[in-house]
Amino acid sequence: MTKEQTAALVAENMKTIFAYALSRVSHKEDAEDLAGDIVLAILQSSSRIRDDAAFFGYIWAIAANTYKKYLHRKSHRVTEAFDEEMADENDFTQELLKSEEFNAMRRELSLLSREYRECTVAYYFDGLSCAETASRLGISLEMVKYYLFKTRKLLKEGIQMEREFGTKSYNPAKFEFCTIFSDLHNEEYKNLFARRLPGNILVSAYYTPMTIRELSIELGVSSVYLEDEIALLERYQLLTALPGGKYQARLVIFTEEYRNEFFKAVENPLTQDVAGLLSGIRNRLPAFRALAFPGCLLEDDIIIWSILFQLTRKGWKQFLAGLGEEGTAPRIYGASTGINYGCAYDASYTDVYSVPCFAGYWKISEKYAGSYADFSILPAKNRINSSNGELTQSLKDMLAGSIEAPVPILDKEQMQAMEDIFREEIASLGSLCEKLHHYALSIMRVHAPENVAPLLNSVLANTLLLYAAGLTSACAVSAGALSIPDTASPLGLLLYETT
Repeated sequence: MTKEQTAALVAENMKTIFAYALSRVSHKEDAEDLAGDIVLAILQSSSRIRDDAAFFGYIWAIAANTYKKYLHRKSHRVTEAFDEEMADENDFTQELLKSEEFNAMRRELSLLSREYRECTVAYYFDGLSCAETASRLGISLEMVKYYLFKTRKLLKEGIQMEREFGTKSYNPAKFEFCTIFSDLHNEEYKNLFARRLPGNILVSAYYTPMTIRELSIELGVSSVYLEDEIALLERYQLLTALPGGKYQARLVIFTEEYRNEFFKAVENPLTQDVAGLLSGIRNRLPAFRALAFPGCLLEDDIIIWSILFQLTRKGWKQFLAGLGEEGTAPRIYGASTGINYGCAYDASYTDVYSVPCFAGYWKISEKYAGSYADFSILPAKNRINSSNGELTQSLKDMLAGSIEAPVPILDKEQMQAMEDIFREEIASLGSLCEKLHHYALSIMRVHAPENVAPLLNSVLANTLLLYAAGLTSACAVSAGALSIPDTASPLGLLLYETT
């Protein structure tokens, strides 16, 4: 291949070559030098490239070899510069140790990554020689000299700067880590976010990748304490290491901006759909009452509130089944599968479109369980708190027949019959979930960084149930299709037989 042909192919792939160089070194200037060396080596080897097909395989071999030579050459340059500087009586770092800027140096040392920090402490604070430092840290003498040389440059630059810690150093971000497991999980994972620092690392590095040094300044936390947290987040694949020593969160985070835009977008189109859905449920209530279950004589709206979450859950399950593999929960770690996501908004704020507190399965006794949801649209007196001992006891008394049932109680056959009676409404709720998923995806693609794009479909689909239930109930009340009965009894609870 001629030099002209090779040069044309190099020009077409210059961005890719530079990206390769940038992935191997920390700074843009170094990447430009390395990319230039690679291009020169390719042009000098043009006569050995047979044709276009062989070009790409050949240039990456050249690039890898050039990178090795670059590292070797740079290491020798730094070692020589270090030796020359050591010959100078005015060692900048030694002078700092004696000066009034000692505290500023401590601050800058706290921002250094582990390798630089350990070399500096061993050499300057512990009084070890370069050779002794290399032996302690298990690295080469040349690397010790390199780290010390680079540290001096960083200290010189940093001490002359006025550092301003980020706002998260005194005002941590609002963050709640949520996980939906389909398998067992260990205690470490369960308690990973029982403290504020891991969540604030993820929020800080969500949109923009950050180095440990940058995170240290943003969070006001020394690098030495960040490193363990970052390693833990990396191990559980919640944080990804990138070229250049940067890290980026690998987690979908629901921000307040996304949530507000999502609810605003779906409110009007959903209200009309829900009005028709509730009309269908009402029309089938006589057939449902005919099953003659305890509570079948309760007023219509109480029964509808009781079965609404269970019907929504069945519709959501149909929607997930329609997604196939895209709707299944991925592997989180080990053999455990599930869905992780974060919420970066004020958790104390409750909107009427969600189910923020409790929803799902509640074991009442050995024989009975509850399908329930604490719909936000309901008053506090009608909410179900599964940890409420007084309510649990009253439900047990009701199941024993000592008090009248304020909610429907179904046996296994009646539960199956309910699904058959409301089959069309369950399918409609599945279609409603599909519509919500479409809105959620289109809006989240704008609000989420590109690196979490592969996670969006599964995360949004598997977290949709509570939004679907909350939106259905709120839109039904707003449309006048469902009222809130004037009762102190729990609403949104259906009891059923399990054994």
